[in-house]
Amino acid sequence: MTGDLFGHDPPKREFAGGQVALAMVLHGETSSAWLLAEGMDRREARWVPKSECRRGEGRDENVWTLPTWMARDRGWM
Repeated sequence: MTGDLFGHDPPKREFAGGQVALAMVLHGETSSAWLLAEGMDRREARWVPKSECRRGEGRDENVWTLPTWMARDRGWM
């Protein structure tokens, strides 16, 4: 489930300062990290530290902002 209702992947928004915003699925959480994946397959999920990432609020609660290098490292870019 990486696409929207019409099967299109949501755009990856890259910001100045080396940050990127990604629409992700939350599969787990600890006090210091989130387990995220691009789709519903938990086997594809990767841990990201809360100290370096930010979760959206309200309608954007499934959008995480994280460093570009981390998104590349996790295979999301």
